Amino acid sequence: EPAIDVDDEVLKSAKNEIICALRLEKHKEKDKIINDLLQNGRQSLSNHKVEFAPKVYTAAINENNGQLMKSLKKYLERQWKIKYGSSNQWFKLFLEEYKDAVNYDSVLNRTAEYGHKYLKDCPILSIVLQLLFEGIDDKFFDETNAFNDLWCTITNNGLKSIENFSNNKKQSVLLQALREYYRPKLVKLLEISEIQDEDNLYESALNNVAKYGWLQGLQKVEEE
Repeated sequence: EPAIDVDDEVLKSAKNEIICALRLEKHKEKDKIINDLLQNGRQSLSNHKVEFAPKVYTAAINENNGQLMKSLKKYLERQWKIKYGSSNQWFKLFLEEYKDAVNYDSVLNRTAEYGHKYLKDCPILSIVLQLLFEGIDDKFFDETNAFNDLWCTITNNGLKSIENFSNNKKQSVLLQALREYYRPKLVKLLEISEIQDEDNLYESALNNVAKYGWLQGLQKVEEE
């Protein structure tokens, strides 16, 4: 008998709450609608409007503290801890620490509304940036696209590109998040180049790239 994965069970029960909130228990399109919702957020429900009773749809789309948003945020919070936090203890601790921060709820709301749109190709880094930069509000995403600029800057030039972070604790969290962003890309690059992982080369390369970005980071690796 396969062992029951507690984490999976936790996510499953959160997902069931979402299904109930949308009255989709017996709906034949249930999985399709829910997968779209979890990937693309609440605004994706407009693609499935005809599948809902008008009352249910209106409540789901308009109520920001309604059953759907509560269940969806609960699911996301659990997902962050389980999916991204289980292999990154520091990230789990970071989420705990920021749970009461002013913008914690905004980040959850934004993700519930738009899904993976702003999580980019590295949810951990995106969540960390959104929580660390308290000034980031919704205008940063739609009107000015400033989040995109910040993302490009930091993923091209590494931690040193935003040196106005004098706070060491914030810097160390950001460095960890950048390591997660660069890790798969760097491993691929070193494998293609057939570079062996000798003397902890991968780790030091990862640190250099996270601190200085691709160009300078790789130059430093060559120098070493």
